[in-house]
Amino acid sequence: MNKALLALSALLLTSSALAADPALPKAPAGKVTLEVWSWVPGLDKTVQAFEKAYPNIDVKVTNLGGGPQTYTKLRTALQAGSGAPDVAQIEYGFLPAFVDLGGLEDLSKYGANTYRKYFVPWTWGQVSPDGKAVYAIPQDTGPFAMVYRADLMKKYGVSVPKTWAEYEKAAETVYKKSGGAVKFGNFYSTFAPWFMALAWADGGQFFRRDGEGWVQNLNNASAKKVLNTWYRMIRKGHVSTLQAFTADYWNAAGAGKVVTNLEAAWGPGGYAGSLKDKSAGQWRVADLPQWKAGAVRSGNWGGSSSVVTTQSKNKEAATLFALWLNLSENAVGTNWINGGLFPASDAGLELAVLKDKTKNPSKFFGGQDISSVYARASRGVNVNFQWAPWFPFVNDNFNKQMDLMLKGRLSPDQALDAWQRESLAEAKKQGYTVR
Repeated sequence: MNKALLALSALLLTSSALAADPALPKAPAGKVTLEVWSWVPGLDKTVQAFEKAYPNIDVKVTNLGGGPQTYTKLRTALQAGSGAPDVAQIEYGFLPAFVDLGGLEDLSKYGANTYRKYFVPWTWGQVSPDGKAVYAIPQDTGPFAMVYRADLMKKYGVSVPKTWAEYEKAAETVYKKSGGAVKFGNFYSTFAPWFMALAWADGGQFFRRDGEGWVQNLNNASAKKVLNTWYRMIRKGHVSTLQAFTADYWNAAGAGKVVTNLEAAWGPGGYAGSLKDKSAGQWRVADLPQWKAGAVRSGNWGGSSSVVTTQSKNKEAATLFALWLNLSENAVGTNWINGGLFPASDAGLELAVLKDKTKNPSKFFGGQDISSVYARASRGVNVNFQWAPWFPFVNDNFNKQMDLMLKGRLSPDQALDAWQRESLAEAKKQGYTVR
């Protein structure tokens, strides 16, 4: 971390008074050691403020790498009955699978529902689907907005699209004026949550609890609308299908070959880190294009929560830590600086550190206060969206169907129907009652 960030971290730790934070549960008596599994960069430094506030609690942070690595070890430990940490980080989409495994503590026993009002409403729905049991504390989020090259918009004479109809029209204009050399957008064919977030913004529902069973609807009307719209642009050559987080994509974005993209709140940090000086200052963020002009509606890609495992011998202290980590200004601010975590708490969306235009990612985006755009997006995310325990299979199967579609072997509707059919069969194979 450079000196400027160190200074800012110190400022957060001293001036972001804990008194301004919600009143948290009292720490249990006696010495306690908590084991925490998380892939958040710099979390070991963030917890120093917690240990200072609660000197009888020591926190040991283990970074096992990104979600898949953590999930494999966590699942093994929970199934074995030992070896799990007190607190672990789990993405919203994978939370139901661990709930069904029976390895997560219901935090409502420790007063977690008291803190519901402090979080953006849709995030609480992710961790407490029935509004009673609480299986995690929301940590970070990935509401959708549109990143774009302001210089290219001006060069090709197009305005920032506010609707998807305007987006398609602008894509055609850029294609014609650039002789097909520049694509207006990019479709991520290997990330189901990216696609689902776009349908989520239109009110699309993919999974729903139905009594003791489930309803799965991967080929819902919103999904069909979104996929057919993108397929039209793909077939015409107006948008690209470069894979996310690859050198191919970053090279194209930096060289001005891609004008826009739909990115989660954590995405701009990737642009600043991957592109560095290349095209720095040329990017901006705008609201996600809407199907109908008016209020901003959005979906979410990614984001995670803090769970307490049933194996924890210090559940009260673990719950306290999970709440502090996601409600304390100290923790939320330093996790933004060190890890780019966009807050799930409502107050966290207004922290001054998120609006610092002299630091990345805002600096890379021309000094724009991009956090305000993403805060607006977060508050426009549909509260009722749910995930299913068999989502890991759904996630992988999406890649198969999109590959067949892009090769011309399936139409968009056929790809969605196959995705629904094969995922439904797998859910039943796993023993779920689902229709």
